[in-house]
Amino acid sequence: MLNETTMINNHTTGENEQAGYTEEELLQNGMICSITQRVMIISPMPERVKGLLVALSSECFDVFSLHDFQKSMLQSLQPELLVFDAIPLVNAATGHTLQAGAELLESADMHAVPVLILLDQKSYDSRDTFALGAAELLVWPAKPEQAVKQINRMLSNRPAAAAKAVDQDIRSFKDITVDLKKMTVDRGGQRVELTKTEYDLLLHFMSSDGSVLSRESLLDTVWGLHFYGGSNLVDAHIKSLRKKLKDSAVSPKYIVTVRGAGYRIAEIRD
Repeated sequence: MLNETTMINNHTTGENEQAGYTEEELLQNGMICSITQRVMIISPMPERVKGLLVALSSECFDVFSLHDFQKSMLQSLQPELLVFDAIPLVNAATGHTLQAGAELLESADMHAVPVLILLDQKSYDSRDTFALGAAELLVWPAKPEQAVKQINRMLSNRPAAAAKAVDQDIRSFKDITVDLKKMTVDRGGQRVELTKTEYDLLLHFMSSDGSVLSRESLLDTVWGLHFYGGSNLVDAHIKSLRKKLKDSAVSPKYIVTVRGAGYRIAEIRD
């Protein structure tokens, strides 16, 4: 979900163009961003990070604001950095927000994406009780400029941290290889031409832990929460994906149908 600061920047650019500035003049005066980096902010209360959203957008960052974390968004948006607002939530079903963020930290580490965690003072004081990995911390609320400075430093140090993540842009399952940067799929060394939706479906299955994925959850993740298509749309796309992968619904090698429940990735031995 693009935040409102992106709209603000676009509106400002439009006003400048109406004032008679050329794109080259805007670039020279620092009014248009020639190079951007992507930052994903996850916060259950977006109002808490509104100042940071504005500050990052003003500093030429592309900012994506989410209420909760989804691994598929990390894969599709490919942010350079994650900001996780770990404000303690009263009666949160998953316990402390930092415990609920374990999947986020694990996924970020897998993709070599640095994480900045925003903590209240009490959580910061008890930070040693949580497994935070290589994530950096910042007591929040704070001045947005302080957070932007820390984010810039983290990004400048990222190449050294990313060196350990060799081939992190490649996903493999059996004889299927997916190149995330090129968005290409190979099966047994042969290129498989997929549509964007088929590609997203395949990547979602390959990134899952083998759990059964309902048709509804696939609709939410691949097509979006506001898509109102029927579950037969999922079936049709999986049928097409299987055909292109030369997979069989009767003896599946890649995608298994779980009757009455949905689909799951096949096991390695299948």
